[in-house]
Amino acid sequence: MFNKLISIVLSCSVVCGVQIPVFAGEIFNQIKSTGVIRAGYREDTPPFAFVDETGKPVGYSLDILELIRSQTEKQLGKPIKLELIVVDPDTRFDKIKDGTIHIECGSTTVTWEREKIVDFAVSYFASGTQMIVNKGSGFANSDNLKGAKIGVIPNTTNEKAMRIFAQGAQLIFFTSEEEGMEKLTKGEIDGFAGDGILLQNLKKQADNSQQYEIVPEFPYMIESYACTIPENDSAWRTTVNYSIVKFMQGVVTDTPSAIDIYDRWFGVNGNTPYPIETIADYFQGIINGYEWINIDERY
Repeated sequence: MFNKLISIVLSCSVVCGVQIPVFAGEIFNQIKSTGVIRAGYREDTPPFAFVDETGKPVGYSLDILELIRSQTEKQLGKPIKLELIVVDPDTRFDKIKDGTIHIECGSTTVTWEREKIVDFAVSYFASGTQMIVNKGSGFANSDNLKGAKIGVIPNTTNEKAMRIFAQGAQLIFFTSEEEGMEKLTKGEIDGFAGDGILLQNLKKQADNSQQYEIVPEFPYMIESYACTIPENDSAWRTTVNYSIVKFMQGVVTDTPSAIDIYDRWFGVNGNTPYPIETIADYFQGIINGYEWINIDERY
């Protein structure tokens, strides 16, 4: 289904305990001064960013952040560490704007409205708004959603999509995907709307996964994920983009280290399987707009 779609388609400066916002062009200076990149991540969005059974932050987005850290370290010629800071849908953009973090990577969708307050790096994944429902519910057709109770996280692109395509439904707000899934299993809502790739993980983790299905087959709205960074800092954005484009080029060219990252989260035996052929098509369309990078691992 997505093959056709994709083919078309720091430091903390503290004065008397008050945090000073990051200003344009100064992120590298702060990172060089402190040896720290402060990065935002969410604890509840597998396979992108979450906390494992040992309490360690892990996920596809965390691996991308590590690639950015490594590239920054190489450019600055000194050891650089990642300081991970928890964010949520309500705080992620504020923490970018006020300088709390230098970057946030996760299942954050690029939108024109958000572009007014933060900058986005190159997109590194694509999904779309769908719903997880009880199999055979008949909710695959939005015409049948009148009066249905549909869970969604507020102030997200998923809420926007459901207000457009499910106008007759009653939207019930939750703070996380896990909370929405819990209410669905208890029969308190008829469906939960979210990004399809995240819903796939919820379905996989459910006690009786075969009881549920993800609908509709073609998403209500397409979601392109990207890391967010402060506005108007081209040097930082270039480094972030270079790191991500190099990784995507590695996936397209079967470079082992890049394939290892992809397989860990999206491979057949990964956290949330997703066809590599599909994402490689998406990556190819993006890297075509950039200069080819010589990867030492391959040459």
